[in-house]
Amino acid sequence: MNAAFFPGGDVLLTFSLADLLLVPCRRLKTSSLVALSLFFLAQPLEWAYAAVQWMHPGWVPPSLSVAESYASLKSAVDTGNFWVMAWENLTTGQWASLAWGIEAGRLMQAPGLFLLGFVLGRQDFFLQNDGTAVFWTRGLLFSLAGACAFYVVMCLPGLPGPVHTVFSMWHNVCFTGVWVAGVVLLYRLEYFRKATAPLLTYGRMSLTNYVSQSVIGSLIFFPYALGLAPYCGYLASFAVGFAAMTGQIWFCRWWLERHRYGVLEGLWHRATWLAAGKVSAPEHR
Repeated sequence: MNAAFFPGGDVLLTFSLADLLLVPCRRLKTSSLVALSLFFLAQPLEWAYAAVQWMHPGWVPPSLSVAESYASLKSAVDTGNFWVMAWENLTTGQWASLAWGIEAGRLMQAPGLFLLGFVLGRQDFFLQNDGTAVFWTRGLLFSLAGACAFYVVMCLPGLPGPVHTVFSMWHNVCFTGVWVAGVVLLYRLEYFRKATAPLLTYGRMSLTNYVSQSVIGSLIFFPYALGLAPYCGYLASFAVGFAAMTGQIWFCRWWLERHRYGVLEGLWHRATWLAAGKVSAPEHR
């Protein structure tokens, strides 16, 4: 559903494939999870490409025709026909999204980040206490230093393509660490918790909101519907997005006052437990 409205940008396919790794890994020791996470975050595929280039100068990694795929998607969107766009998104678009993830290093990065998040949750690093505050303060400083260092390296001229991808992904991971550590530390402050309180219900329906963002944005900006993209600059687009998110927050509050789970979250929850042959699901955590 998300892919039908979002040309070539459906990250849910990549996430669903990467997330399957958590199932067989869920009972591993923490040390094994950390090692496996570092393996994926190290970008082994790109280092293999770099090694081949070093041994065979002039060799280039195989092309997955991402640029051609996105050009085809744009042509489908420009027709103004929803069915043509949706079919192209669900076929060429899914491949384009997956192929871009492979070429950009995201298909390796995603499982590494999922495993890292699993470790942090298992070790209770998201609890609010003085010990975790020290951990996240150090994490913030190390992440900031790493982001700056890797950015300098990735901007060096003459860097081989695969090596540039590696340092670009490492920069992204460190910059992600800055955001995560910063938010966790800010959440210790009462005024920050109050300011971000509306996001609590928004997060409980994250899948519903993510997919509905694609639907709303598609209806507003694409030529098969309102087609406002050519008339909206950065400020107008931001205003549209802010208004859409405000409406989503209101809907989340209204829905969760009447239902235990979000719209798509409830369907996913029921399907998961029915498939597992469970009579009733445990309490949601």
